[in-house]
Amino acid sequence: MMFSQNKKLVMQGLLGAAMALASASSMAASSWGLDGCSTSTGGVNYGNVYTCGSTGGTSANVTVSAFGSNAGVYDVAYLKQNGTSYGFGVASKDEKINVSAPDHSMDNNPGSTVPDLILLKFDTKVALNAITLGWSQSDADITVMAYDGSSAPVITGKTASNLRGTAAQGWTMVANYGDADPAGATGYSSSGTDIRYVNSSNVTASWWLISAYNAGFGGGTLDNLTDYVKLLGVSTKDVTNNNNGRVPEPASLALVGLALVGAASARRKAKKSA
Repeated sequence: MMFSQNKKLVMQGLLGAAMALASASSMAASSWGLDGCSTSTGGVNYGNVYTCGSTGGTSANVTVSAFGSNAGVYDVAYLKQNGTSYGFGVASKDEKINVSAPDHSMDNNPGSTVPDLILLKFDTKVALNAITLGWSQSDADITVMAYDGSSAPVITGKTASNLRGTAAQGWTMVANYGDADPAGATGYSSSGTDIRYVNSSNVTASWWLISAYNAGFGGGTLDNLTDYVKLLGVSTKDVTNNNNGRVPEPASLALVGLALVGAASARRKAKKSA
């Protein structure tokens, strides 16, 4: 009797684990407003980092940092909070912390190989859904990439083209977002009016890169206008059983299969003893 009871508990545990694995990749849609982040590490300095709590959905945080040009390669930059309803801009070491408008935004001026970028690190893997720009001028083309490397991404010392480099770098090009026709440029937009829906392939990652557009990242060519944008908010979407387009890992399949086989065996034995 005790053996049967223990076996029942084991089977319940296996089935529970199987169900957990089957739903582990489900994520709640959430949002983060980046104009109200109150926690800053590093103060008014290059390499400062903000921690931002969600404004809707999950309780997960996102940490936000910036990179920009330093003598033609990436280096830590000053993440500039531009006040309520505007969001984050970037001041690179080449631009200096007190850079004036419009270069206090995330921009690709001058049109170098090192456009300003903002790096987002979420507490858990998420599928990015929308990016809200708090302000833009001239044009507002952006690049979005996701990182699935085994350790934190290395950005310092790279350029746009060799940041992505090969697949070994760990970055996945999600897409460039904007208008390839200069006549259709965004022009000036006021706070929060420009929302870009991204990531149609439902890539999931903990690290996300949002940058002023540069052709060096790949992903197709847009116009060559100068882009100035400020990042006001981001949101994620529900993604169920997604593994970046890959099939479930063998270990996960094995555990699910073991649970199902065990359950069938238990049912057969129960029928024989009835």
